[in-house]
Amino acid sequence: MNLPLLRAEGIIVNEDKTEILVQCDFVESFYRLPGGSIEFGETAGEAIKRELIEEFDLALNIGQLACICESIILYDGKRRHDCTLIHWCSSNNTMNYLLHKEVPSIKLVWRTISQLSERPFYPEGILDIIVSGDNFIKHIKREKTYE
Repeated sequence: MNLPLLRAEGIIVNEDKTEILVQCDFVESFYRLPGGSIEFGETAGEAIKRELIEEFDLALNIGQLACICESIILYDGKRRHDCTLIHWCSSNNTMNYLLHKEVPSIKLVWRTISQLSERPFYPEGILDIIVSGDNFIKHIKREKTYE
């Protein structure tokens, strides 16, 4: 039996909250929130900090929980269940982009809300939560098959 995977991701906003720092490939065919798996004994905030330092040498300030995202997906013939704790975050980094230290085809870039709406943005439904601007913790549930 597969066990659910516990993950943590950050909605990293700039100082005036006009741009979000997102992860993507070089052609920007998609955007996603940066983060990764939570290790045993680690909080979601600690996992976000660790992942961004390991992958991009990026220090973050971790804020409050914004969303819990549950995804039950079928991908490449395998079913998986991910539960992701998504926090509001901020960074003093003003670089246009940062390259992933281990996967050079992945980068972090600052993008506006309108730019994020032009391509797939994962997890699905997160853009609505970012735009809403309220302080209520949201719950996204997705069940999907990817081919």
